[in-house]
Amino acid sequence: MINTKYVVIVDDTDEVWNFAVKKFQKESEYQFIQTDSSTKSVKEAMQNIPDLVIINGDELKNNELTLMENIRKNTSITPIILVSSKAEKEHRVALLKRGMDFYIKKPLNEDYFYYTIRNISRLISSNRCISGLTGLPGNVQIANELQRRIMSKKTYAILYVDLDNFKPYNDKYGFMNGDEVIKFTSEVMGKAISEKGIRGDFLGHIGGDDFVAIVDYENAKKIGKYIIKLFDEGIRSFYNEEDLEKGWIRIENRKGRLEKYPLITITVAMISNKYKKYKTTLEIGEDGAAVKKKAKMIIGSTFLEDRRRGRT
Repeated sequence: MINTKYVVIVDDTDEVWNFAVKKFQKESEYQFIQTDSSTKSVKEAMQNIPDLVIINGDELKNNELTLMENIRKNTSITPIILVSSKAEKEHRVALLKRGMDFYIKKPLNEDYFYYTIRNISRLISSNRCISGLTGLPGNVQIANELQRRIMSKKTYAILYVDLDNFKPYNDKYGFMNGDEVIKFTSEVMGKAISEKGIRGDFLGHIGGDDFVAIVDYENAKKIGKYIIKLFDEGIRSFYNEEDLEKGWIRIENRKGRLEKYPLITITVAMISNKYKKYKTTLEIGEDGAAVKKKAKMIIGSTFLEDRRRGRT
């Protein structure tokens, strides 16, 4: 499943944990992570940069107010839902002051609990730098996902994808047709990841014709090459017959002279922590830019993996 929603459940009794896992067992896009309320455990769980935190407020080993403060020290933007049997207004106001966003009173109603989680998740997605064109996560979520991978210690790969000769196409066919090519590219990448990837793979839209996929290392090469195959097969439908027959388009360059440009191709540049152990998202971005620059020097649709060894 692409673009998993990570939900941390702080529960010392397993009550809300069991309830949530059972209710969402058919919702494969949600991944629940359980922790107890100790300061150390909560800090470790928050390193995953969750999209949502749910707290079972009953029978906590740690004080609710202290717990709320500890969570807010690790994240200022993740919504926090408290599930509790305590109904006193003063208590809820005190928790709101500490950073609680939503309150669900026990006993739990299955539908109310389920749709509250779903609707909050939808609001999070719509409010976080989502691309209006492709509907994909933007730079904030991309950075969060990269940080999750760094903290996970698992072997992962990042595919940096962009289009070659896109601007000349935009200049000749217009920005509306250009937008359709961008949407087509996002659909191609989504299809490749869905068919060749695994649950937890991530697809984001950096902007313009730049995309990023963060996937399991073992499937990365298959995904990258499948993206190229699907793109090259489908991009021809965005040209008229005359340009397809010629294999190029002619438009004015900056000096006002007619110049030939090839049809759009796609570049997929791959880096991974198999050969370099990254500590920051900045290091990842630097290597990704360098490999993509090298890959774009190759004519035609290209897949290039960076195997240089370095950071340990």
